[in-house]
Amino acid sequence: MPDNWVITDSDIQALLEVLDGCQTDAVGTDIFYVDVLTGLRELIPCGEMTFQLMDVAEQRVRTLSVNDAGVERDESVGMVDEWTTLFWQQFWDEHGCAGPLLSGDYTTVLHHAETTRTRAYADSPLGTLAGELGLDDEILVPMAPLGGTDRRLLLWRTKDEPDFSEREKAMLALARPHLAELHTRRDRELRGEPNLTPRQWEVLRQVATGASNTQIARTLGLSDATVRKHLENVFLRLGVQSRTEALARVRVFLDAA
Repeated sequence: MPDNWVITDSDIQALLEVLDGCQTDAVGTDIFYVDVLTGLRELIPCGEMTFQLMDVAEQRVRTLSVNDAGVERDESVGMVDEWTTLFWQQFWDEHGCAGPLLSGDYTTVLHHAETTRTRAYADSPLGTLAGELGLDDEILVPMAPLGGTDRRLLLWRTKDEPDFSEREKAMLALARPHLAELHTRRDRELRGEPNLTPRQWEVLRQVATGASNTQIARTLGLSDATVRKHLENVFLRLGVQSRTEALARVRVFLDAA
């Protein structure tokens, strides 16, 4: 593989179009945005791309995957089959899947080609099963845990496909913080949190203290007119008519916003 790779302006533009063009406020219960995974897989072809959430304490794994067959959703708790049994039995081992949880590094994109092709990995139970499934190359894109839940994007290629390139890994590194931000947004959508701007949340926190418009303006360095406009927009987004109704709608989310 030649070393003279480069990320072009076209690559960046294509990546931004995928990340910025996702359909927020998605319906259903998907843990992430299908259109983002589909678009990203077009930019970085792979046999399967999976967004995974994992609660290690409960041994709970939720996945949303896109592959040639379409979109697949799965959730498992504990050791329910051969794959999950091996996964959890070896999770903390040298060739397990703990990865970022062990290192505390949630920024480095991990390319597992070097590991997965060692004799030690090939002879391990997970390596044997991966070989039977034809999996030969893997990339793990970690994200900082959200509320104790491990978040990661996983990409796989088979022996018939080329290794992931340095350029593709660099593109995933650029996408990583945006993917984490998008998942945080999706998590809020699933919890029913209103889609308000950071400034609107600041205004509402002040409203919750009983502050007047003038007091809010002084605290946030705004004019009274700007505070009134923010509140008008908040009422419109929430479909309410008063401060009392607005607070009743968002109070449960104020600390997290």
